[in-house]
Amino acid sequence: MKNINLFTFLSVCLPFSGCVTVNSIKPSDVKAYDTPNHLITFKSLNGKEGNGKEYLFEDAVPDALIPYTYMSNLCASQDGRFFQMSKSMFRYLNGTRISALNNQRLVSATGTFKCAAKIPWNISIEPISSRIGGMGQPLNFVTLKTMVLSDDEVYRDVAAYQSKKNIEDNKKKQAIEQYKLEQQQLKKNYDRNLIINAPKPKDIGQTICKNAGLSEFTGTIVLGQPTYRQVDGLVIASLEGFSHDHANLKINVKGWLNNFNQISSGPNVSYKQTPLESGRVIWDDKKGWYICSY
Repeated sequence: MKNINLFTFLSVCLPFSGCVTVNSIKPSDVKAYDTPNHLITFKSLNGKEGNGKEYLFEDAVPDALIPYTYMSNLCASQDGRFFQMSKSMFRYLNGTRISALNNQRLVSATGTFKCAAKIPWNISIEPISSRIGGMGQPLNFVTLKTMVLSDDEVYRDVAAYQSKKNIEDNKKKQAIEQYKLEQQQLKKNYDRNLIINAPKPKDIGQTICKNAGLSEFTGTIVLGQPTYRQVDGLVIASLEGFSHDHANLKINVKGWLNNFNQISSGPNVSYKQTPLESGRVIWDDKKGWYICSY
């Protein structure tokens, strides 16, 4: 349905010579314009009333890139270098901010720009509204306003953008630090609980658990050999005894904890190359095992 909507748009657009697309704009189209204001006016980049013009923005019809394309070509025709000074902060945006505004192509084509030419100039291309339109599958529409800026206005925009970016970066940094602290605290709590609940001789016969890396059969056999994937899981067993130095445990395997919070057992999941089949008795390092209630 979206393709039909786009086809309808293109069918209406193409028969008219005044219909401009991003790919149709060439440097020769802007040579007659000596200033960005001249180009804005004669190409009606801000619409008939001068308050902004609505453009379609889809992969097949990225017309919202037209103002940027015109301005970058104008700068090139003046042997200048056109570059983005700051991204849009959407401060003029009214209504709902659609997800298309986060598209990298559109982000790179909106904001504040400078043309470093013999006679330099600056412009801003700002979204002032956006909406979802079309029938059936939605289409993205963005209203843009293209304005000439003074150097002072540009540097104010750059300073405001940098300030906002610094605030956002600091928030991200603080969030990362907070996450690290929380993870450190969780690890401390986990290690402390391991020590507190470590198996002791009086616990023989009790259920013990260990969080460990397991090998799970994928169900696929390659060249006659079964293949496995590594997963994190919980091994569950009964404590049967200790070695003389209390460094190792004799355990009777019950199985592993499945996704339904129940104990499963069988040959398809292994711990240290030992299938977790119920009733299998093995010796294992005491480290990491703890008393549990499964």
